[in-house]
Amino acid sequence: MANEQKNESRGLHAVIGIGTVVIFTVLLALIAPQSPIVDVAAANPDIAAPSDTSVTITPEIPDFYNVTNTNPAAPGTLVKSEPIPGGPSNTKNFRFIYHSTDNDGKDQLVSGLYTEPTSTPPPGGFPLVTYAHGTTGSNRHCGVSLTPFQANTPGFSNYSRQIMPLVQAGNAVVSTDYQGMGAPGTPMYLVGQVEGANVLDAVRAAHSPEAATQWQTNINKDQTVIWGHSQGGHSSSFAAQMAPTYAPEINISGAAVLSPGLLPTLPLAVETLASGTEPSGMTGFVMLIATSWSATYPDRIKPEDILTPAGIAKLPIVNSLCGEQESDAFMDGGMSKYVRQDIPAEFYSLMAENTPGSVPIKMPIVMVQGMKDTTIIPQLTLAFNKQLCLAGNTVDFHIYPNDTHPGVVVNSSQMINQWIADRFAGKPAPNNCSNQ
Repeated sequence: MANEQKNESRGLHAVIGIGTVVIFTVLLALIAPQSPIVDVAAANPDIAAPSDTSVTITPEIPDFYNVTNTNPAAPGTLVKSEPIPGGPSNTKNFRFIYHSTDNDGKDQLVSGLYTEPTSTPPPGGFPLVTYAHGTTGSNRHCGVSLTPFQANTPGFSNYSRQIMPLVQAGNAVVSTDYQGMGAPGTPMYLVGQVEGANVLDAVRAAHSPEAATQWQTNINKDQTVIWGHSQGGHSSSFAAQMAPTYAPEINISGAAVLSPGLLPTLPLAVETLASGTEPSGMTGFVMLIATSWSATYPDRIKPEDILTPAGIAKLPIVNSLCGEQESDAFMDGGMSKYVRQDIPAEFYSLMAENTPGSVPIKMPIVMVQGMKDTTIIPQLTLAFNKQLCLAGNTVDFHIYPNDTHPGVVVNSSQMINQWIADRFAGKPAPNNCSNQ
């Protein structure tokens, strides 16, 4: 009983504390001058989200991922890899399994994808982008390395729209699948410490002597950036925040954070969303969170603390389907059909713990947000920018008033590619926090 009271008190205090921060930063976002507005036409939907990138196929798990027990090893240690056939002729592609750490800092196997141009590398080798992918699901079928060249799968959706353009810009790209997606493991959807560790340890794997031998990499180990969109924006923020202490040996020039999947830690905001009676694509996200967090923090939150009986009954869908197949399963009613109205305070405590920006991020950041985004809440990104600026971070933030969630990736690509090239060239990072 004493422990229960302690946990309840801790959760309540977290709600009050983070609520105050969110209210303060949202107010700043409303009353302060805005960051540079890029008033361009919305990206063409046929380019930003072509039909073959809609995730309507949940792939089978190749035997490669069915790894048996291995001895613990240093984070980033490569376990095995194999080439992936069928990719663009001007690239070489490998799936791999490597060591990372779980939420308790213990050894965990994770899978990932490595892509490099076949063109002649620049002097010193190709710069490396460690890519954090957006929401594809949370189970083993949903990793990007499983089927990067099969249309309408999670891997193809990310490879064709985001990884390949980064490669075409002259980078090698390493992408984590995240824990539990591909290689066996507990799903870690929006568990910031694990996402960040997976992103950083993928760099260590790409830098390893084993990768140089097996993949014949041509990487410049002094040129690395973090890049993430949506859930990946959440992941890239945590990776940037963790890097100086978790992976201090990696020379990271900065982080690109696109439309980050931030959590509305204000109880009133969550309660408003949960009470919705109209179908919402956000219901699928909440189901992913309920599945992941109840498995990650079993002594703090259970599925029945978050979900209604109807939500509990459909949990097997979360553990078996990916992308639109998963989210569409919850579009037969409003969020209130699946999510409880009386979510306990501990849930908000976990939301606060899994929100980046609690400590200064000691590298420059470029961040973008489309204001026609209906996948995440744009105002949370504006508030996050204010929070980062108040903490003294270097942030180059750009608002795209006409763009959707996928559209902002297309319209910001030239600007972000130039920002990355400038960081590698050693130019001072722009900071429009002074405009706030």
